[in-house]
Amino acid sequence: MKYLFRDNSTTYHEVIGEPLDSHKQPYRPWGLTSDHRVVYSEWRTTLDPPSPTSRLSPYNKEMSLRRRRSFETHLAHRAGRRPECVKPAVDKVTQGLLDYVGQNTDAAGGKIAQRCYGDTISGRLGVASDRPKTPGDAWMIAFRTLRGADIPKIIGIQSCLGNSYTRDIAPLTGNLQKVYTDTGIKVAPKSGYLFNWFENNATRGRKERNNAQATTAIGLVAPGLVTNTASQRFEPRIRGVDMWDRTDSESAFLKGIDNRNISFGAGRSGTTGELLKVYRTFGGLDTGEEFKQYLLAIVIYLVTGGHHSCHEIFSVANLLTGPDGPKGTGGAHSASELAKGAYVPGKYIKHLPSSFMSTDDWAVLREEYYDIAMLGHLHGTFV
Repeated sequence: MKYLFRDNSTTYHEVIGEPLDSHKQPYRPWGLTSDHRVVYSEWRTTLDPPSPTSRLSPYNKEMSLRRRRSFETHLAHRAGRRPECVKPAVDKVTQGLLDYVGQNTDAAGGKIAQRCYGDTISGRLGVASDRPKTPGDAWMIAFRTLRGADIPKIIGIQSCLGNSYTRDIAPLTGNLQKVYTDTGIKVAPKSGYLFNWFENNATRGRKERNNAQATTAIGLVAPGLVTNTASQRFEPRIRGVDMWDRTDSESAFLKGIDNRNISFGAGRSGTTGELLKVYRTFGGLDTGEEFKQYLLAIVIYLVTGGHHSCHEIFSVANLLTGPDGPKGTGGAHSASELAKGAYVPGKYIKHLPSSFMSTDDWAVLREEYYDIAMLGHLHGTFV
C-alpha cells in the first residue's frame, strides 16, 4: 500500500508500505489532505497542528469519529455487495430454520406477513400495503428471498422465524431450547447475566429523539440527514442514529467508548443478541470463520441500515467468545485465554471473516482507512 508521511508542519511525501516505524510501532495520524488522505507522523513526537499554509486539516478527535463512521458505513456497504462472503453461515442458519418449520409453512408465513412488512423498518420484504393476502403467498416470497442474496432481508426473516415463530407458534424443545436459552443468558437484552446492560435506555447511554424521520441515507453518516431519492436502492427507514441521542449520564458504556474514541450509534445492540440466539440454535456452535461470517451479516443488516456501530455489535458478540468460543460452558478462563480470540474495542479484524478480508474490497478499505481499520483501537491514546 501507499501512505503519506510528514516532513514538517507544511509538507509530506508518499511512502510505499504500511504506517509502521523501524521498531514496528504504528505511526499516528496527524493531518488530512483535501482529498481525504491521512498524513502520518512519529508516535512519540509532540505534534503541533498542521500549519495553515500546508492546506492540511488537523487529525483530531472529531476527525477520527467522522472517519470511523464513514469507514463502518463503507465496510457494511461493500460487504453487502459481496454476499458470498457471508452466505455459507447465513445459508446454514436458513437450512436449520427450514428444517424446523417443515410442513408448517402457513403458520410461518402468517408470522412473516405480520413481522416482515412495514413502512419504516430495515430489511423489510415490503411496506405495509405490500403485505401478502395469504400466509401461503407470504411464505413463498420469504422462501425465495432466503435463497437469494439480499442479506438484510434474509436476516430479517431469520430473526422472525428464530425468535417470533419459535415463541408464538412452535416452541423450541430439547437441545435447541437449551442452546437458545444458554445464548440468551449471555447476550439477550431481556434476561441473563448482563440484563443491567439493557435494563433501560439510561444504562444503554441513550435517550429517544423526538420526531425522527424516515430516510434513504445509508449507514451511520450524517445523523439527521433526511433523503428520499427514488433511484437509491435503500428503502426509507428510521435509522437508529436518528432515533437516539447520547444521554448526559455517567453510563459505563459511554465512558468506555469515549476512552477509545469510538462513535456512538444507538447503544449496545439488543438485536445482535437476538440474532446470535438464532445463529447458535439453527446454525451451529462454530467458534471461528462461520461465526465471523454471521457477525458480518449482522453488520450488513444493522450498520447499512444506520442502526448501530460495529462496536455496539461486536461488544455483544464478545460475550460468546473466548478460548472455546460459543461452545464454552461458562467455566473459568485466564485473562490471556479470553483475550486471545476476543474483539478489542475499536479494532475490527478479530471479528471479520477471512472470506471478506481476502477480497479487493477489504484491500481498498484497509488502505484508504488504515487509521481506522488497523489503528482504531489506539485512538483513545493519541487523538
